[in-house]
Amino acid sequence: MLSEYGVPTHADVEWADGIIFGTPTRFGNTSAELKAFIDGLGSLWFQGKLNGKAAGAFTSTAGPHGGNETTVVSLFIPMAHLGFIIVPIGYTHEKVVQGHGTPYGASSTSGQNSAKPTAEEFVVAKHQGARATQVAAALKAAR
Repeated sequence: MLSEYGVPTHADVEWADGIIFGTPTRFGNTSAELKAFIDGLGSLWFQGKLNGKAAGAFTSTAGPHGGNETTVVSLFIPMAHLGFIIVPIGYTHEKVVQGHGTPYGASSTSGQNSAKPTAEEFVVAKHQGARATQVAAALKAAR
């Protein structure tokens, strides 16, 4: 994806009606690279350019107890400070109810072999994207 779309910029965050942050889990928390990117959004925050935009988060970790839920929830804090409207998945899809992903955001466990997400985890991720898009469109229409 990076080769296709390039490194995200502040301009990307500014023009988007919504954003879903994705990060690998690092000791149950956000990666340093994503944290640095978010920390750099201060000028957009100061100008109020992120207020009322939809936001969510997804993650992946190597181990089954690697902190998927804590990583996604840890991103909710800067999202709130920046003025985003946080859009969790909740239990709005049967695959989440069955234990794929979390009610906070899509997630996967790659194991030691860097396995790709399962078909069920992809379904949850697509559902999260559709849900965030729906909320972002409604928020934009309300502005």
